[in-house]
Amino acid sequence: MTLTDPGGLFAALHTLQLPPCDYVVCGSAVLFARGLRARIGDLDVLARGQAWRIATTLARPVRPPSGHGWAVYHPAAAIEIVDRWTPGWPTDRLIQDADLIDGIPFMRLGDVLRWKEAARRPKDLPDIAAIRNLHRTWTGAHS
Repeated sequence: MTLTDPGGLFAALHTLQLPPCDYVVCGSAVLFARGLRARIGDLDVLARGQAWRIATTLARPVRPPSGHGWAVYHPAAAIEIVDRWTPGWPTDRLIQDADLIDGIPFMRLGDVLRWKEAARRPKDLPDIAAIRNLHRTWTGAHS
């Protein structure tokens, strides 16, 4: 594993030894992994199967602030592991379609863009702009 962050979040995730076929890193960490963000404050991980079972050994699952599904909060690192993403986002598809970066499955950038555009929180606006700018660079589009 070579992907690192100042907070050691990827190292902490690595120590959990989650099977890559059963989880995906979602949210802003996807932009960090692709060099579109300078820092991250936490990791949002969507898990199923064996990865979820491992997560539940860390702490008792609780309802997340969204009230959607269950969450486990890593006791020593800013890692939130959930058993489902927001409504309308199928767990199996997000995990199956993941992009592997340094052995870590990440949500596809297009999915992150659609999710952030739907949420449209103030903190999402710079991420939306960064993804759109990258798309323009790749495609040569000027709109």
